[in-house]
Amino acid sequence: MASADLVTVYFLFFSDEIKKFLLTSVPNGLSNLLSNRPSLNYLSYLRYVDFKKVYKAVRMWLRCKTLYEPLSIEFKKKQIALANRIVTELGKIFTTGYARLDRLSLCVDMKYFEYNPIDSEEDCLSWPCYPGACTALSELREFLCGGQFVKDKILHTMAGICKDIEVLTIHESADTSPKMLTEFINAQRRLLKFTLTNWSGDTLEILSSLRRQARTLRHIELIRCTFPKNEDYTKLFYGLAECRNLQTLKLSQCQHLSTKLMKPLAEASFEKLQTFIIDTEAVPDPPTTEIKNIIQNSKDSLIEIGLSVNLSLYVDIMETIGSCCPNLLKLSVTIERDYEMQQLIALFKSCTKLVELRIPRKWKLFEVKRSLSELGNVLPSTLQRLELDGLRFSHEIWEEFLDICPGSIDHFTFNCFNKSIFVNTVQKYGKRYGRCVKNDEILGQFYLPVQISVELH
Repeated sequence: MASADLVTVYFLFFSDEIKKFLLTSVPNGLSNLLSNRPSLNYLSYLRYVDFKKVYKAVRMWLRCKTLYEPLSIEFKKKQIALANRIVTELGKIFTTGYARLDRLSLCVDMKYFEYNPIDSEEDCLSWPCYPGACTALSELREFLCGGQFVKDKILHTMAGICKDIEVLTIHESADTSPKMLTEFINAQRRLLKFTLTNWSGDTLEILSSLRRQARTLRHIELIRCTFPKNEDYTKLFYGLAECRNLQTLKLSQCQHLSTKLMKPLAEASFEKLQTFIIDTEAVPDPPTTEIKNIIQNSKDSLIEIGLSVNLSLYVDIMETIGSCCPNLLKLSVTIERDYEMQQLIALFKSCTKLVELRIPRKWKLFEVKRSLSELGNVLPSTLQRLELDGLRFSHEIWEEFLDICPGSIDHFTFNCFNKSIFVNTVQKYGKRYGRCVKNDEILGQFYLPVQISVELH
C-alpha cells in the first residue's frame, strides 16, 4: 500500500471520536471520505506490521496534507504530536482483535522519531500493551524490537501473551532490564532464531536463558555486545553451549571476546553447525584455540566460515579449515600479510567447492602482488562471487589475475581507486566467457568510486 493511502484507508476503522478529531485537525486530508466501515474487513488479512514504516507513512501523509501551512516551531511540534496520535490509533486497530499478526516489528530510528512519552497519555510505541492486544498477538511468530528506548513494559506484557515466538531480534539495550528480556525468552516454547545487537547491559542472565531453548534453537547472532569481566565471566556461554542443534553462530564486533569466555563453546558439540562467523577486536588473550576447536568439533557440517580476526595470531587456522571443512561453500577471511595469502592459497587444495570468497578490510589495505595471480590459479571452477575489499593491487596484477582465474565468477567487488581500467579489465574477462556487464551504467564513467562492484550476466 502506498504511504499516502495508509491513513485514509484505515481512517474507516477509527472510532467516531477519533474520526471527528482527525477531521478537525486535518480537514484537507479527510473531509471527502466516507464514514462507514467497508463491508470487507480487510484488517483480518493483515499478518505483518512494521512500526517504522507506519510512522514514516503517517509523517509523509501529514506533510502532504499540510503542505501550505506556514512553517514554525509550534507547527512542527503540533505535527509531531498529531503523527504520534495517529500512530497510536493505528496501533489500536492493528492489535485489538481485527488482525491476527504473524510478524511485528517495533524497531525505530530515533533520528527520525521524536519519542517523549507522557505518563498521562497512551504511548504510541507500546502497541502490545494496548487493551485487547492478546487476540491479535497470541499467534505471533516473529518479533523485532529495537531503538533507544526502554523496552521493559513491552517485553513484560508480551511474555504473558506470546508463547510461540520463533524469531526474536532485540536491538539496543537502552537501560532495558535483562530480567525482562530473560522473562520473555523463558516464556517461549520453540525459539528458532535469536539476535541480540548493541547490548551493553548485563548478558549473563539473558544468555543463560538460552539453555531452555536448546532443543529448538538453530540460529544465534550476538552483534556489538559488551560482555562483562567479573567473576561470572567464564559462565557466560554455558547456556549457549548447550544449544547443540545450532546451525548458525555469529559473534560480531563484541567486546571482551576472550579465550576464557569462549572456552564453553570450544568444549561444546555443534555437529549440525553450518555457519560460523566471528569478528573480534584485539584482546589480551584472543580465543585462538577455542575458534579452532569449534571448527574441528563441527566436523564436516560447516559450509560457511567468516573470520574477521588478526590471522597472524591463528597460526594453523587455515590448515584446520582445509582438513575439517571439505564441504565449505562460503569463506570470508581478513588477509594482511603475504604468508597469510599463501595459507589461503594452500586451502584450495582441500576446499574445492567454494562459491563465494570474501577478503574484507578490517584494519588496513594489504598490497598484494604476484600472490594474487597464484590465488587465481587455484580458485575452484565453482566460484561465483569474489569480494576483495581488503586488498590493493595494480591494474597489471588485476589483468594477470583475471587471465588465470576460472570463468565462473559473476560478481566482483574490489578497490579500483577511481580508475576505469579495472572495470574495463572485468568487462574483457566477461566477454572472454560470453557474458557482459549487468550494471553497465558504470561503463565509460569518467569518475568512479574508490570501491566498486561489477556484476556479469
